[in-house]
Amino acid sequence: MSHSEPSRAGPATGAVRPGISVLLDERRDLLAGKRVGLLTNVSGVLPDLTASADALIAVAEVRALFAPEHGLLGAGAEGAAIEDGRHPAGVPIYSLYGARHAPTPEQLAGLDVLVCDIQDVGCRFYTYAWTLVQTMAAAARAGVALIVTDRPNPLGGVQIEGPGVAAAYRTLVGLHDVPIRHGLTIGELARLVNAEARLGCDLTVVPCAGWQRAQWWEATGLPWVPPSPNMPTPETALVYPGTCLLEGVNVSVGRGTAKPFEWLGAPWVEAPRLADALNGLALPGVRWRPIAFEPCAPPYAGLLCYGVQPHVLDRQAYQPVAAGVALLWALRATHARHFAISPATEIYADDEAMRRRGYATPETWQTAHFDRLAGSGWLRELLLADATPAQIMAACAHEPERFRARAHAALLYS
Repeated sequence: MSHSEPSRAGPATGAVRPGISVLLDERRDLLAGKRVGLLTNVSGVLPDLTASADALIAVAEVRALFAPEHGLLGAGAEGAAIEDGRHPAGVPIYSLYGARHAPTPEQLAGLDVLVCDIQDVGCRFYTYAWTLVQTMAAAARAGVALIVTDRPNPLGGVQIEGPGVAAAYRTLVGLHDVPIRHGLTIGELARLVNAEARLGCDLTVVPCAGWQRAQWWEATGLPWVPPSPNMPTPETALVYPGTCLLEGVNVSVGRGTAKPFEWLGAPWVEAPRLADALNGLALPGVRWRPIAFEPCAPPYAGLLCYGVQPHVLDRQAYQPVAAGVALLWALRATHARHFAISPATEIYADDEAMRRRGYATPETWQTAHFDRLAGSGWLRELLLADATPAQIMAACAHEPERFRARAHAALLYS
């Protein structure tokens, strides 16, 4: 069941207040007399940058903290298992990335309610929303209520782009059928999945105050705290729905540089040739610049890489998923001898690391991650069949409007 009804925020008259502020200022009754757990990380802060965990511990009986990928402090490496720990106030911290992806019945046994305060980036690949979904399912089984204190979608809530996820490809980069750029806040996504997947979670969403769907991040007046090590700015989040697709091919996405997901390339790329091919497509709102960079993280750590950086000139016109597809096409068109749909092998040091990421056997490593990011095998098949970027995007052109109709009942903002 859900206690929250759609709230239509009026015209913004000042800074947006995140749901955690609304909870603490106006809805503390939801916590009164309750034994509380909190799912959060470094991005869970009040507008004055007080950590949500500290603020909640000061006013409620917080019994447990839960942390997603990268850990409570957001310092863990991509894909790295995170260990349990303890907050300075003595509250245990349970990792939901590593041995487990959801709270255990024993961890939930002493709780009445779970609160989730975490910043999503508006893209299906980002694992935090799916950690929340698995936590919702565990809470439903344990009879524990769950409160999501909502936060703005940094990409706005208007544009939707890209394909959904076929049933056989549901993983921690997409556990439900939503497009790559879904246009929802984390609270709206929780409402949608709770209803469609029939999780049975006793879910309450505390909306942000003052946010409207058309607002970009800087209009909120909220500080940007990088929610993960390679999401340093809202500009990173804007390109991420497209450039993260390159994690499934043998190039660097700029991890270990000043511009993750913006500096893209490999030692074998001819940068001017690649930039010319992309600029020749005249994609709306973006210009591609040839670059060179040396990442200090795999793949290609310590090697000079050549490639491109997308410069977004008009973010209203820019379509990040289409830009990512165009980049994949251009890499293959200009570097067919080197380009491969398989992760650069330096990322994965051993079999155990591969299994943690969902790769069952060496035979499935080559294309599995790419297909899971794409939501099925369709993108790989079209690329290998020499389809143009326009033809590829036409194959999923119906997805946004279909999803918009499905998601309407879950919306909380106008």
